[in-house]
Amino acid sequence: MKALLAVAMLVLQVNPASTGAASGESVRFLFAWRGVPVGTVSLALEAGRFTYTSRHLHMRGGHAGERIREVTLDVDAAGRVVGADAVPQALWLWRGPPPEGCVKGREELSAQEGPHCVTARTPTSAEGTMLGARFRASYDARGRLRALEVGESRFTVAAPGERLRSPPELFADGVPVEGGATGALKLVPGGQGRPPAPVPERLPDMTEWTPDAARALSRRVHAAFTDKGPTAADWRAGGEGEAGGCLAHALRFGALARSSGQRVGLVHGLLVVDGGPARPHAWVRVALRGGGVLDLDPTSLEAVRADTHLALALVSPEGPGLEAGERWLSLLRGEWRVVRATRRE
Repeated sequence: MKALLAVAMLVLQVNPASTGAASGESVRFLFAWRGVPVGTVSLALEAGRFTYTSRHLHMRGGHAGERIREVTLDVDAAGRVVGADAVPQALWLWRGPPPEGCVKGREELSAQEGPHCVTARTPTSAEGTMLGARFRASYDARGRLRALEVGESRFTVAAPGERLRSPPELFADGVPVEGGATGALKLVPGGQGRPPAPVPERLPDMTEWTPDAARALSRRVHAAFTDKGPTAADWRAGGEGEAGGCLAHALRFGALARSSGQRVGLVHGLLVVDGGPARPHAWVRVALRGGGVLDLDPTSLEAVRADTHLALALVSPEGPGLEAGERWLSLLRGEWRVVRATRRE
């Protein structure tokens, strides 16, 4: 046992931090959970001081707000925390890929420390574990972190100087809807943006069932939540008989469908209520026997219509929703606008 511990300590000491980030450099990432944009993370390194800033969605009383948390650490030339033997987690990954092996890493906001290990790497990627959680990081040709996947979370880099709406702003203020008071919602290019690719009608593994069975499950999920408002239920499984927002309802529908042998799709999209702006929303899509699909909104039990619901992406309820995350990022960048189609269109 002592021999194994000695070897582990040796491994933790031979892999220095990834410290290619020059002093005065900064970067910003969009943070998404299961494809839903929930915040941004900014990193800055200046004269031996490393700053990690998190600006993320904070729900209270059903209203969207923003919570800002910031930690500044003094680091030495090797990227380790001054007075400690740990490497800030984000700094370790920032410029790389880090070499194979392990370091003692520190999660910036929680200050939790433990092994951070790279088990496989290429010139543009690294994968391994951080505090026991699996991760995969990808880098551009210059070795800068481009995207990081940790469990159901994904961090995607924003271009320097890019105007990026914060997710709390998206949830609180929504997206303006251009055009008349009636008509189907659609996305069009904004500025230099490209037209969005159409959302597929089905996922390959969706199973077919009847409208009556799907609607019955939707009513069951609706009744399982006592209140309809975003809470912790939207960020974890389970939670019968509590409050929950649209994501909690959609994920519960998917889990219950899966338990009975059915596979459905989770729709990430926008919802317009009473002529207001378009705000993030989630619902489900089922494949029907004999062809076609049926969209259901278990949060409200209202019909999913083209003039109220606008799909952005169709993903698996069990997956990290990477495609949805990319499309939300395009919306936050202002690459797309929401308009109502005229009858001539």
